[in-house]
Amino acid sequence: MEGVEPIVIDSYKTLENVVRDSYSSVVWSHKIQEKQSDIYAEKFKKLETINIGAASLTSAGIIAMIFTDPLWLKLVSALVSFVTVFITAYYKSFDLQKLVFSHKSAANKLIAIRDQYKVLLTEIKLQSDSVEKLLAKYKDLVEKTDAIYLEAPTTTVKAVNRASEALKIKKDNSFTDDEIDSFLPVSLRRENI
Repeated sequence: MEGVEPIVIDSYKTLENVVRDSYSSVVWSHKIQEKQSDIYAEKFKKLETINIGAASLTSAGIIAMIFTDPLWLKLVSALVSFVTVFITAYYKSFDLQKLVFSHKSAANKLIAIRDQYKVLLTEIKLQSDSVEKLLAKYKDLVEKTDAIYLEAPTTTVKAVNRASEALKIKKDNSFTDDEIDSFLPVSLRRENI
């Protein structure tokens, strides 16, 4: 680029590097929150299925005791009834559906902020504004991101591991040009250029 001082170009590059780092942190945090939500949803479904089964078995055992009176049936019915009570108590202590919602909400907020980082990276790359103004936008984004992080619920190592697999191995946030083209109307596809 003619007429642009090397110091200015270095400033854009420095800002771009910092914003890219923040962007990647947001991508990771979003995926971790998403996976934590999935973990709690899976746990809820399993416990709900076990609870329904245990309640059904308890009812069947009580009905069977009306017609027969073996000790083993009473013991099994009591044990299965205990499982139902335990799961009900667990639901009272840990509202899994609320946890699913809170992690999903944090993930959605992080998606929105992630997209704002993309826009800022585009503006930096195009040098559409002065470094000072772009830096001010970045500082604003950092404040918004920090606010989301402060509200976000804590996650587990299991969620981090699932996020790592999704991003590094399965490439969850990566698309080839062909995949992007398949999402777009024909008139906007790169293959038409």
